[in-house]
Amino acid sequence: MTRRTDTGLRHAISVIERMLLTDPTIDTILMRCLHQLMALLGSHFGYVYQCRNSESESVPWELTGCYQFDSGVFRELANTCTSHHIPPAMQAKLISGRCIFDDGLETPLHPVPHEHPDIFNYCCIPLVDARRIYAVVYLCNVAGGFDEALENRLRPFIAAASCLLRAAEKKNRFQQATPSACDIAAYPELFLDLLDTMFNGVLVVNEADTITLCNHAAASMLGLPRREVIGLPRSRFLPKGAPRLQHRLDLNDNPWTAAARKTVWRGVPALTAAGKKFLVDLSAFELNEGEQVLRGLVMDDISERMQSAADYHATLQRFQVLTNLAPVAIVQLNREWECTYANDTWCEYCQMTPDEAHHIGWLRGLHTGDAENFLDTLRTETAVSGKYEGELRLQSPLGRVTWVKANACSLYNEEGETSGMIMTLSDITDRLSNERRLQDIAEKDQLTGLINRAFFNDRVEIALKGVRRFGYVALMFLDLDEFKHINDTLGHDAGDQLLREVANRLRDTLRQVDTIARIGGDEFTVLLTNVQNVRGITATADKLIAALASPVDIDKRPIYLTCSIGIAVAESENTDTKQLLKQADVALYKAKEAGKNQYKFYTPELDKNANLHILLRQSLKETGRRDFRVVYQPQVDASCQKIVGLEALARWSHPDTETIDPQVFIKMIEETALINDFSEWLFEEVFSTVSHWLGASDPEISVSLNLSAKQFRNKELASFIHHRCRAHGINPRKIVLEVTETALIDDPEIAANTLKMLRRMGFSISLDDFGTGYSSLLYLRDMPLQCVKIDRSFIRRVSHDDEDAKIVSAILALADALELNVIAEGVDNADDKSWLLDHGCPIQQGFLFHKPLEAREVENLLHLSPPKDNVVSFGGRVG
Repeated sequence: MTRRTDTGLRHAISVIERMLLTDPTIDTILMRCLHQLMALLGSHFGYVYQCRNSESESVPWELTGCYQFDSGVFRELANTCTSHHIPPAMQAKLISGRCIFDDGLETPLHPVPHEHPDIFNYCCIPLVDARRIYAVVYLCNVAGGFDEALENRLRPFIAAASCLLRAAEKKNRFQQATPSACDIAAYPELFLDLLDTMFNGVLVVNEADTITLCNHAAASMLGLPRREVIGLPRSRFLPKGAPRLQHRLDLNDNPWTAAARKTVWRGVPALTAAGKKFLVDLSAFELNEGEQVLRGLVMDDISERMQSAADYHATLQRFQVLTNLAPVAIVQLNREWECTYANDTWCEYCQMTPDEAHHIGWLRGLHTGDAENFLDTLRTETAVSGKYEGELRLQSPLGRVTWVKANACSLYNEEGETSGMIMTLSDITDRLSNERRLQDIAEKDQLTGLINRAFFNDRVEIALKGVRRFGYVALMFLDLDEFKHINDTLGHDAGDQLLREVANRLRDTLRQVDTIARIGGDEFTVLLTNVQNVRGITATADKLIAALASPVDIDKRPIYLTCSIGIAVAESENTDTKQLLKQADVALYKAKEAGKNQYKFYTPELDKNANLHILLRQSLKETGRRDFRVVYQPQVDASCQKIVGLEALARWSHPDTETIDPQVFIKMIEETALINDFSEWLFEEVFSTVSHWLGASDPEISVSLNLSAKQFRNKELASFIHHRCRAHGINPRKIVLEVTETALIDDPEIAANTLKMLRRMGFSISLDDFGTGYSSLLYLRDMPLQCVKIDRSFIRRVSHDDEDAKIVSAILALADALELNVIAEGVDNADDKSWLLDHGCPIQQGFLFHKPLEAREVENLLHLSPPKDNVVSFGGRVG
């Protein structure tokens, strides 16, 4: 059944079978086999090696022909082989019946034609049966290559060719043994063997129209054993008769040369023994048996082909129905680009009938503005890849335009040549309209109508490419001051109205060639191009600040705005977009830090702070925090030089930067939102270090640690500090927690609750840097404070500056009235020490007594030995 559905293979086998009815030589058979295989597989060159004597131990192979098949023409070539024999290494495999094929030809095992160096593959096909190998057909440049699937496909052909060769050799032996024999009666077994090799059924009838001989294929078709078929009338199976013989053979003619007639009767009804009807193509031939003339009838069962034709028409009908129901236009073109089919959707798009679309009429459906480019591109891409995808417009006679997406795929015939293409076209008019709306959404800020961040970045890249030709490019980052407060107070609707008004004022102030974008929240960016000098940039910045200074009426209330602006200038085309944006952002941060309502230009020095932020974040993220350490500065009773306390101070040094002031990097840590993680590590490091000191030193000594204002937002702060303190065996009475006035002012209620909780746990609370903030006496009264520390800015001039002396005297008097202890920090000379002692402030801290010390130096100072069971680490990320 597989052979019957393979048209090319079936034709090749039929050609071989028809040779059974002639008297071919073995050389002719081999040449015809080679021809059919080269045509079937698309081979350019072919060679035939014949096995002359199968009885020999070493099989003698002989080259019998060299042929070329080009453009359908089969012709013999002069001998171009380097060898006339099959190499011994190949013989064993070929004798076993296996094909040999190779697509690489790196180490060829076959004789390579030296006149055809462009051969890129080959296959050797043995014509072999269970008895022996007859020949080897050698093909070069097989189209599509050769594999095991193709070898299996050729098995029926190899069987038919082997049978033909076996019959030809057997016939030759009979002729040599009985040269006078001239009819079938002389060798009926040989003739029957010949018939049994055929795939088609063969019946031989006598002049009485009785079946005298049939082959296996005919018996199988008729549904009876061969012995039961013989003797039955031909009409039993062919009731409508058979063609009459037009000629009689001369009795002296060799029966092997009985010619098959060219005439074939198509679709002749036939019956099986069970009465089932089937159709055959019938052809007749004559032969003689002694003096009796016989007729041979060859039956080719075409039932499958008829069923295939019916299936084809049903499939065609389904194709037409489905394509007409499909929501896309479908057009089929032949190789001359003529329309052979157009479905209803195409006709609807172009307002034409199927007849009007046929041939070249379909071209009238293409929009005149797209037709030429579309056809050129379609022709080019299908020629290269066999596929096309693109967009174009269709038009109707009345001018209606439809945007479509076209997909085309080439069609190929059995020879692999392009026979046409099928094209589908789907309506994308609505999709394109939606895409344009989406593009507008993607490129613009929906609140203000300004372009957004992504599109603004594209504009910056384009502008930077023209710096050399058109002048400098200036990028401004503009941020509204205190906008969050306005938004929270008046509501988001009022905030949105305010942002729209800001956008309108920016448009009115700037040139049309300048680009304005809203990149999020209350942040805007401005791109100035064709800038010739810095004065133009500063003038524009002044105009922007002035334009936003006028009040904005929101719900009949005047709202006053200010803005801060960061400016970065690109002076060369080598400037990177991201780099320019970063520089403007750094400058904006500097403008905010400097007091807002102003603008700042980027300078390389500004990058220093930005780089510090990056390095600090890296240090904080490291597990060991190796860039941090803790030092301790003693607090002494100046009247007797006795150490009464130690203040733990954080230090940070990174390999890529110099030592940074603690006030700077602590502020940065607070800004990175990692202050809680850092403080947890700091408390653990300090407690693990000082637990030994507090247990072995004077019971009056205490250790002070600073709390950040940001830490009071952590509800678990008090519990954490108390738990870690107890875990290291430290009495909370020996720990002093220092807070700044900022912590008291930011959220007095939360600060008071946390401090009171810590106080109940036993910790002492000290107010650090007293006098530099804005805390009121109310805070001092309500907070659970035990001590205040006078800031060093007052102490360092207290002995010779009357104003500082008055301030410190007032602080001492206030602390005495509130029953608070006092520590003076920053005592660096003896005069200040004496003044403080004279005014009742004995507890002092400063370089006059001790600088901040490492842990081992503290142990030496306190005459302590290092702990034996608790090794203190100084290599971690100490704060």
